[in-house]
Amino acid sequence: MMRLLVSADTHLGSPIRSVALRNPDLGDRLKQASRDTFVEIVDLAISEQVDALVLAGDIFDSGYPDLKSRAFLVAQLARASEASVPTVLIRGNHDALLDHKAHGDLGPNIHLLHKGAPTVEIGDTAFHGLSFDAAHVAKSFLPEYPQPVPDKRNVGLMHTSLDGAPGHDPYAPCSERDLMAHGFDLWCLGHIHAPFERLDGPVLAIMPGIPQPRHFGERKGGSVTLVSLGDGSPEVERRAIGRLGFSECSLDLSACSDQQEVLRNLRDTFLAVQVPGRDMAVRLYATSDRHGADLVTELATEVLDSIDGVFLDKVKSAPLPSQPGTETDDLVRLMRDELVEEGFRQAALQELEELRLAMPSEIMDELDEDSLDALLEEAIAEVSLTLHAGASK
Repeated sequence: MMRLLVSADTHLGSPIRSVALRNPDLGDRLKQASRDTFVEIVDLAISEQVDALVLAGDIFDSGYPDLKSRAFLVAQLARASEASVPTVLIRGNHDALLDHKAHGDLGPNIHLLHKGAPTVEIGDTAFHGLSFDAAHVAKSFLPEYPQPVPDKRNVGLMHTSLDGAPGHDPYAPCSERDLMAHGFDLWCLGHIHAPFERLDGPVLAIMPGIPQPRHFGERKGGSVTLVSLGDGSPEVERRAIGRLGFSECSLDLSACSDQQEVLRNLRDTFLAVQVPGRDMAVRLYATSDRHGADLVTELATEVLDSIDGVFLDKVKSAPLPSQPGTETDDLVRLMRDELVEEGFRQAALQELEELRLAMPSEIMDELDEDSLDALLEEAIAEVSLTLHAGASK
């Protein structure tokens, strides 16, 4: 029996810049959470006494020469090695800090697989992997993988977008059918942050997912995978992990008669998402005819000063549904009609591009073309809220 703990996409050192701009405390907590989660991964590997810890790429977030982060990784993997848990890993598209030529080996019992050393044997199992040598690889790695070692279990590590996934660029694309037919018993994959398993006869492929999600779009992560390879079918156990979670909350403030009632509702909402021993980031959707996003944000920030482990990401507000035919609804309808006019959209895209170019390069992608519709909807909601608040006076 060979037992493995499989992880990928830890993204140590991820800057979390867009979150940090909105809430510096949450940005700092997210940076620390990726480290704390990696410590938790090593702790789990040691407590389960697995035969190997497998890391399928993107251990780091970028090629920025943050040798402090690299030292952290080396110290943690040394801790596993001293507990008789070897590590097998590959470089993903973000992993320049793992370049053995530039930075040296990682240490004893830590096996970085690459083109010059694609295979290592641990017990009765041969591990095979290839690493990214550039930030982007447009062709499949699979033809360059070694053939299975006879009379051994064979495990492959690959960082790949497979046949493609929404939200992920085609990195080292590989047909799932070809992958499963290569002759290995198990594939440990990285790059796609949502976990999944594929079983084709006796062959198993797993994507463990990002262990510590970094934003609300990655909430399907937060896991690692334990795999047991024996004589029968592989056994898989997905384990929840991660030190910070994400929660979206809807809060109707329309019946609140005064500020104290708003504060009580906010406090009750935040207490409801508290999780002992785990931090939570909250995105709040507030419905009101008199409280805009800025005011609710200020009040929520005051409330959270006395609540541990809960951080505010952002507040979005929406007006109450109104009776059709009112003057304010007519104005909103006219604005919506304007949104679909080609001339307006082109002007909005040009304005958006000018804003992007004025922003620091590391966060300019927060305002890409795909975000335009969401920004316009937020603007309509804020205008509608103001109109309805004025109409109700």
